[in-house]
Amino acid sequence: MCSVRQLNGCDRKFRTLALSTVGRVSVVAVMFAQVAFGQMQQLNRQDVGRPQDMPEVTVAPEIKGVVKVTIDMDKGRTFMAPRAMAVNASIADDHLMDPELPALLRGAGITTLRYPAGPFADNFHWSTNKPSNSQAPVPLRYSGLAPNTDFGHFVHVFDGWGTTVITVNYGSNQEGTGGGEPAEAAAWVAYANGNPTDTNVIGKDSTGYDWQTVGYWASLRASPPLATDDGKNFLRINHPQLFNVKYWEVGNEVYKNGFYGGEGQEVDIHAPYPKDAKDNDKQRRKNPNLSPAAYAKAFLLFSKAMKAVDPRIKVGASLDSPLANKWDVQEWTQDPVSKQYVQHTSFQKAADSGLDWDRNVLQVAGKDIDFVALHWNAGNTSQASNWKELDNGNLLSAPIDELPTLIATLLQLFQKYCGQNVQNIQLLATDVGPKSFIKVTDPNVVGLFAADAYLSLMEDGAANIDWSDLHSGSFLNENNKSGSAYFGLQMIHNLLTFNETLVAAGSSHALLSVHAASHKNGSLSVMLINKDPKNNATVKVTVNGGKLAGPGMRFDYGRSNPPGEKAVSGAQIDEVGNSFTLTVPSYTVTDVLIPQVH
Repeated sequence: MCSVRQLNGCDRKFRTLALSTVGRVSVVAVMFAQVAFGQMQQLNRQDVGRPQDMPEVTVAPEIKGVVKVTIDMDKGRTFMAPRAMAVNASIADDHLMDPELPALLRGAGITTLRYPAGPFADNFHWSTNKPSNSQAPVPLRYSGLAPNTDFGHFVHVFDGWGTTVITVNYGSNQEGTGGGEPAEAAAWVAYANGNPTDTNVIGKDSTGYDWQTVGYWASLRASPPLATDDGKNFLRINHPQLFNVKYWEVGNEVYKNGFYGGEGQEVDIHAPYPKDAKDNDKQRRKNPNLSPAAYAKAFLLFSKAMKAVDPRIKVGASLDSPLANKWDVQEWTQDPVSKQYVQHTSFQKAADSGLDWDRNVLQVAGKDIDFVALHWNAGNTSQASNWKELDNGNLLSAPIDELPTLIATLLQLFQKYCGQNVQNIQLLATDVGPKSFIKVTDPNVVGLFAADAYLSLMEDGAANIDWSDLHSGSFLNENNKSGSAYFGLQMIHNLLTFNETLVAAGSSHALLSVHAASHKNGSLSVMLINKDPKNNATVKVTVNGGKLAGPGMRFDYGRSNPPGEKAVSGAQIDEVGNSFTLTVPSYTVTDVLIPQVH
């Protein structure tokens, strides 16, 4: 694992979005090949050089016969970014400060925690550790903060081995009378990254509250607690060293603020709430103060104030999925007359509202955004379960069927609205996982998805990917027992670590995914994911561009290969090299580590 200093150093070698996705849907490869994205361009030009070498892909409901996998060690696609392996850490998590947590996170390869996580961000005030006394409806106030999850305590979770991505409060000021204040966000940057001797004035916000100077907040961080607490001792942590937090997101899922209808799921007091929640749709739908253009204009003010404190930071905007979709937040029920299953929601969101939000945000602020924060919650319910349970096949196919189109659409928007900034803009996937309201009947499927989704996002250039959530049960439960997503990410940790190279790899069958990483010592790591629920896969692997020979190591995680309490165990495998055949059990992730010929 690494320190924040090491993460920042390695990050200089990783820039912006990757340029191709050989072995996945070709539209993304075309889009990436058309656009030059900074330092990744040359690597990915190599990647698209020999698509004819990749096996033809068969789309079939099950695996039969031999699956052919081809890997080109000399065709680098992208690096694993230093902050790619991440998870959401909520201020409502009663187990966020458990002493065993850092070791568990390191065991899964996690380097980064997103804080304060989710909708709490737009109602949370870091300098008081209190929510807004808001006019928003009670369910939106998100006031159930867990003990000792304030920022002063939280930094001790990652200090010395990792870092954090912070979502600043866009939705509400301290009084709960209006939207978030850029000065409050700037003061947070000062506390995390400022120097105690810095006299740079942050000043008063629009309510008249004085946010003092950079040095004021940095001095609190550097000071020991007072003998008599004045209410700020939780910020006095005797830590003169800077935390050097790099990524700062302005607001969480701001596009759910009610502009597109309904009561809204995110606190945003840039427009007032009516006394009766049922009137929200009437008063807030299409309210210009809640619009994407209004958010983009406010974003520019936030970015300016925060970078005045520390110009090294990256400030990002909240974007919706640009694909046609609905917010699936309610259950499907059967109509008593037609017998058809229909979805009942509090409102119907226009299918293209995500594209509308993204287009208008980028049109105003695209040339100044450092990164976009995108949430990707995949999976649908199955007809066989009367639309109540997770459709396992749908979830597992999402990295191939859904993600490439999503990324390609984003790139089209970047090209159109971001000008020369398209060379610098980065993607952070700040909330990833299955849709939270869907019942999961086979937890192993979530582990397979986690491994495939993270690596697919890395291959698409994501600088940060945050699982939802730390103690959701799929990653860790309340007793810190490791779940399926934990082991799925641990399989990535077995494959490579940050700043190592993912290389071109392709499979002849859509139900057998492959990812591969080369290492400086000439060795290769291969991940094979069998998404067939019934059939084992016989896989013939061919490796070009290097010289390999056994023995190697093999790790299996899946339905027929349960892990230990905290780790997936490995075993020696002899018959490996530049060409070999192995069997991957159904619903299993297999890692094979192959050394260079000596």
